[in-house]
Amino acid sequence: MPAERGTVRDCVVCVRCAATLDLASRPLRCARCAQGYGTVGPIPVILPRFDEHLTLWQRQLSALKAQAEHTLSAIEGELSTPGLLPAGVERLRALGQALRDQVADIAAVVGPALGEAEPGGDAGLPRGIVEYIQFLYRDWGWESAGNRENERAFAALQQVLSAGALGRTLVLGAGACRLAYDVHRACGATETAVLDIDPYLLLIAEAVIRGQTVRLTEATANVQELSQIFKAWQLRAPHGPLDASQFHFFLANGLAPPFADHSFDTVITPWFIDQVPQDLAAFIAVLKRQLRSGGRWLNSGPLLYPADTPLARRWSREEVFDLAEQAGFHITRWWSESRNHLASPLNGRAKVEWLLTFEALAPRESE
Repeated sequence: MPAERGTVRDCVVCVRCAATLDLASRPLRCARCAQGYGTVGPIPVILPRFDEHLTLWQRQLSALKAQAEHTLSAIEGELSTPGLLPAGVERLRALGQALRDQVADIAAVVGPALGEAEPGGDAGLPRGIVEYIQFLYRDWGWESAGNRENERAFAALQQVLSAGALGRTLVLGAGACRLAYDVHRACGATETAVLDIDPYLLLIAEAVIRGQTVRLTEATANVQELSQIFKAWQLRAPHGPLDASQFHFFLANGLAPPFADHSFDTVITPWFIDQVPQDLAAFIAVLKRQLRSGGRWLNSGPLLYPADTPLARRWSREEVFDLAEQAGFHITRWWSESRNHLASPLNGRAKVEWLLTFEALAPRESE
């Protein structure tokens, strides 16, 4: 086993040559191979070709603003539809205002961190906001309106936990970060590192977890009631902030985490193993290298594979467990259930998914 490193930040390594990185250095660059990195806001970006990533993210924000302007123009055009009722005018104007507010709310947090884009380039829309913005509402806003999904997700994880504190913890694909926040507070995590590839969710989650109140507008185009077209949620960390000495944010590749081998006592994969790794056996080997002797792997999420995944690689629960055991892990406890998720208090809609939660222990050195 390697010698104990001081903090999680002391465990960060270059993705090119595996030399230890000094995250305090500016510019952020590997002293051995000269690979350059950077930051967005306060978050280190441990990805090769940092400048290309930053330009892409900047252009995605510009594309989001441009798309909003295009949609607003279309809404304005529909206001002249013959026979439109007064309530229809009210609905369309409210939708336009909601869209303006939502984009402004996102840009208020993300814009200062990313900076302005250079002209040109077709970056597309930011996936983290377009596809996953509901996670931010759910993790930090909906609870104030009675939504209890965060409690249920945390309770499911607690149900499979064996005794003992989690120690130094890594969360891969942390997204909006609420599960990581709850686990850190309540399960004996000494330090937690959260990692994701997308800055849009992570930057907003970082602001919330550090103690800011972030306004984020939710809107729905499928309107049931005029009073439920949009709502400006106040995103807050419900149990107070976590400081940078204990809870660390990284933008990096979850399939190749930029940390020295055996840096963590616990690795958590929330809603990750079915969507991200194309080779699950290889990914489990990565998890094993990240863990110390006898460390634990906690998983929470569905087995809902992308449409282009071959049938032979759409692993069942039993196959996931077999792959883990072939790598030396021991499945201690597991739990599965089908439950509602992303149940918006604004529009009353929800999704239903089958979820698998389990704990697996890595082998000890003597095994």
